[in-house]
Amino acid sequence: MSALSVHVNRTELVDDLVSSLRRSGCPARRTGPWSCTVRHATAVDEWEARVELVFFLRAWQARHDRAHASLVA
Repeated sequence: MSALSVHVNRTELVDDLVSSLRRSGCPARRTGPWSCTVRHATAVDEWEARVELVFFLRAWQARHDRAHASLVA
């Protein structure tokens, strides 16, 4: 399965998101000042990976004031 791209509205939080994803078992790496890529290693397919990552991103956003992270199409 290919890596999914994530855009974050606060550049200072990208590394925190990457660390959070890694702690959850998802290989992730920073790819730019506002972005990272992530692989959901246990997802059955890309649809499942997208759904679960959207829930993860929502939970992560709730812990960070004014943060917004979204999957890039």
